[in-house]
Amino acid sequence: MALGTAGFTAALGVQRMEDNGLKPENGAVIVTGATGGVGSLAIDMLAGRGYEVVALTGKADQADWLKSIGAARVMLRSELDLANIKPLDKGLWAGAVDNLGGDVLAWIASTMKPWGTIASIGLAASTDLNTTVMPFILRGASLLGIDSGYAPAAIREHVWARLATDLRPRHLDAVTREVAFDALPTEFDRFIAGQAHGRVVVRIAP
Repeated sequence: MALGTAGFTAALGVQRMEDNGLKPENGAVIVTGATGGVGSLAIDMLAGRGYEVVALTGKADQADWLKSIGAARVMLRSELDLANIKPLDKGLWAGAVDNLGGDVLAWIASTMKPWGTIASIGLAASTDLNTTVMPFILRGASLLGIDSGYAPAAIREHVWARLATDLRPRHLDAVTREVAFDALPTEFDRFIAGQAHGRVVVRIAP
């Protein structure tokens, strides 16, 4: 349950990016929403596969934790000038796992390397995407939609098999906390306040 839908979704994103040509030697992969369930597991999986992973987060106090699960470097969202996103900026990323959408995804698109690939997984910041076609037609970047709900059975079986082998997270215990069912109200408050990170498994039985 520590893997759950978040782990499957992160693994599906890695699978689709690699199907699209992503390899460790292509360059760095950025993961947004890095302290969340999908983000933290994606960092662990990608680092385990030999990728240089850059974690993008709004939580400066979690930088050491992100490095402990595999991030080579941590960037803060406050470092980005999202009010002045260029149609094409300096190419930084061979791959990206985006959990936010909105302006962050637009910035990622503008900073992809030629033939880079983006796995669009979440919309924690916004459902909107204001960008241009330039990264896609001038750099050959790909924007892949990751839908865990309707993935075909054959793909599900393949991804779960990888989660037991080469995509098996190395730091699942560090990413996961177990809480009692009765403690959920307090746990919800932590999420609303932006204080939660990683995965939470709810213990139903006493």
